[in-house]
Amino acid sequence: MSSSKINVEGKVVIVGAVRTPIGAMGGALASFQAEELATRSIKAVLEQSGVQPKHIEYTCFGWVMQDPRSPNVAKTAAELAGVPVTAPGTTFHENCASGAAAAHSLARRILLGEVEIGIAGGVESMSNVPRLLHQGRLKGQTYGDFTLVDGVMGALFDAHAGEKGELMGLLSERLAERYGVSREEQDDVAFRSHQNALRAWKEGMFAGYVVPVEIPQRKGEPIVVAQDEGPKDIARAELAKPKPYFKKDGGTITGMNSSTINDGAAALVLASPKKAAELGLKPLAALHSFQNVGVHRDYMGEGAFKVIPPLLDRAGLRLADVDFFEVNEAFAVVVGAAYKFLDGLGAERTNQWGSGISLGHPVGCTGARQIVDMVHQLHRRDAKIGVTSRCVGGGMGSAEVLVRM
Repeated sequence: MSSSKINVEGKVVIVGAVRTPIGAMGGALASFQAEELATRSIKAVLEQSGVQPKHIEYTCFGWVMQDPRSPNVAKTAAELAGVPVTAPGTTFHENCASGAAAAHSLARRILLGEVEIGIAGGVESMSNVPRLLHQGRLKGQTYGDFTLVDGVMGALFDAHAGEKGELMGLLSERLAERYGVSREEQDDVAFRSHQNALRAWKEGMFAGYVVPVEIPQRKGEPIVVAQDEGPKDIARAELAKPKPYFKKDGGTITGMNSSTINDGAAALVLASPKKAAELGLKPLAALHSFQNVGVHRDYMGEGAFKVIPPLLDRAGLRLADVDFFEVNEAFAVVVGAAYKFLDGLGAERTNQWGSGISLGHPVGCTGARQIVDMVHQLHRRDAKIGVTSRCVGGGMGSAEVLVRM
């Protein structure tokens, strides 16, 4: 199918797409809980899209590292942003695909006629993830030491992989072996990620829809965070210096060719074409198709690229029809393996604005963040079709086809 002839009739449309800058762990956004980041992104997408809060009928939001301070952040953040209390909300936990799962679910609700317009997005404040005490509510624990468990470390660990559970990075070493992705190839992916993200920022590609976040100060003017903290002007030679982090003997994955730990939020307004026209809203893109697949948890990174062929089949597209891809860089090896698995996929149209290694990977936010960035990349680079995909801890892949309107 020619990309110019792809049919978007009857598809759910995106009429607003924004995100916050992505903060580093303990960085500029660390003072904000997930609920506040989500609220800010919802306020911003309503303002930029011109949608009045009273029109929102449902909110779906992804959040992985949830804690009791903000139960059902989708409903609460939307209400704090001005959405009527009568509009329901659902919070999604689908590991790294949570933000995308929120968009998929809202799109289904619209396609089924349950609602006509709503907000989807994702959030993560990895700087504020609690340390957990699992013991303490059972009899017989009157004496003895208790151990605090790091909530972030738990989210990056698959307790059912391998023989005794493994960190996601160690699972990804299996991917490097299966697909023959060398350390040099992974470092090349990481280098391009930083260079592409820096170039996109320099050229103003993120301007306007990456909404600045003001941080109030006890005295004086607030600090304004307006740019992602992750992209760095790193020399290619620097990437070769770190020793393998997860597999000390013979490993290939380092802290520099892996995604980072981050804070951020992204939000979209989705609507039926009829509702968008009724409210006088101009669609930015159609959420044409979306897909999930399951893969073996020991090779969870495969999900990011094994989901693409069935997604394209669903959309009636070939790989060559797609202008740009973003395959999330949970680890550089995922992108390197994707190049080997998908004939015709190359660096010239993949992760052209960076991805998890450079921009960051606030896990519950990432799926929504990818959709937001791709919508604007299609517009700002005069392209038609984009594909966003990601691997998912536990053994899944998640992806979307977006069509510029």
